[in-house]
Amino acid sequence: IDPDISIELKSEYANRYNGGGQNALIDGIKGAADHRVGSWQGYWNTDVEVIVNLGKLKKANKTIIGFLEDQRSWIFYPTEVSIETSKDGNSFNQPVTQKFDALTPHDGVNLNDIEFNLGNEEIQYIRVKAKTVGPLPEWHLGYPFKGRAWIFMDEITIK
Repeated sequence: IDPDISIELKSEYANRYNGGGQNALIDGIKGAADHRVGSWQGYWNTDVEVIVNLGKLKKANKTIIGFLEDQRSWIFYPTEVSIETSKDGNSFNQPVTQKFDALTPHDGVNLNDIEFNLGNEEIQYIRVKAKTVGPLPEWHLGYPFKGRAWIFMDEITIK
C-alpha cells in the first residue's frame, strides 16, 4: 500500500467478505474469480461509497475499479458507478457516471474493471459510488425468498 494513500469507507462491508479489512480496496491485491478466497470486499443490500485520499495533490489520468459478478451467488454488478474528484475533500466536481445493465441474467463468473478517464487533472480526493441492484429480480432463484443483491469490489487503482 502506498503510504500516502488512505481510504474512508462511508458504507459498511460484510464482515465475512471483508477482503482484508479497511484498506482492502487500495492494497494492490486483485480479486480472483472465486469470491470465497477472501480478496473481495462484499456489500450486502447497500450502495457503496468510499473516498480515496491520495495524501497530496497529484496528477491523475485514470481511475480503475474492479467488480465481480456471480449471479448464482447473488453477486451482481452495480446498476451504476460514479466518481467525483476534489482538490480539498470538501468541494467535489460533478459526478461522471457509467450505467450497467446489471439485471440481465448471466451464467458463470465475470470480472469487470471499470475505467474513468480523469484528463490528467490535479486532485487529492476521489469519491466512488456504486448503486446496488437491491431486491433480486423475478427471474432469479432467490426472488421467492425476498433475496437482496451483493456488490463485490476489489481494487481502486489511480494512475
